[in-house]
Amino acid sequence: MFNNIVLDEYKIITHYVKIAKKEHMGGLVEMRKETVEQKVYQLIKNAIMKRQIAPGNQLFESAIAEKVNASRTPIRSAILKLESEGLVNVIPNKGAFIVQPTIEEMIQAFEMRKTLEEMAVQKGFSNIGTNDIDQLKQYVEEMRIAYKEREIELYQEKNNAFHLLIAKASGNCYLIDFMRKILNQITIYMVLYDVFNGDNDNEEMDILEHEEMIKHIENGHERKLRTILSLHLDSSLTKLEQDKLNYQSLSTLF
Repeated sequence: MFNNIVLDEYKIITHYVKIAKKEHMGGLVEMRKETVEQKVYQLIKNAIMKRQIAPGNQLFESAIAEKVNASRTPIRSAILKLESEGLVNVIPNKGAFIVQPTIEEMIQAFEMRKTLEEMAVQKGFSNIGTNDIDQLKQYVEEMRIAYKEREIELYQEKNNAFHLLIAKASGNCYLIDFMRKILNQITIYMVLYDVFNGDNDNEEMDILEHEEMIKHIENGHERKLRTILSLHLDSSLTKLEQDKLNYQSLSTLF
């Protein structure tokens, strides 16, 4: 049973390797020009972000190395790069696993984000100008289009840009850096557990909340912006918690 699970997962990796070979006339020779490490990193990342390898499943260096006809060294380097981005957990003497955050970890991430968002508004609200507001409106429109086309990664990218713009208005480089990191980590959670769960009302409400944030900025209502931001993050966390509970990993399906 376990071998069947592993086989299914590495069929995914093999699929991406075949695509790579077709795209490069030189086959694996061309692959090495780009470096095996970079190619394997991108292949695994794509599989994770497209939810083709379930959270919690293990990445076996030897199996991947065999598939791409390479040593384990570049495979290990690729996995460590994925770990640095929060996509993989490397556990000593056990191996590398696709990140599988607990509900408590997700709560902690959102608590930290709330604190950072509050500080961003406090420090940057008065610095948000007309051009910034126009950019925020553009991000919301791009989010709406991304949702209609079911492009979750693009949706999260524009959502993050929206919130990061407010942080940038603070002029605090440390705040901006921490905000970027926590947004990226939460994005991974959102992608892994697929916030696009078919509930159009939820996503429409999410977009409406962003539009309301813009309205409060335009009207100079800092306190109201803080309130809607807090409610918005609470709603996002609730949705994420529910999606996690509904998710079944490969190990529970076979």
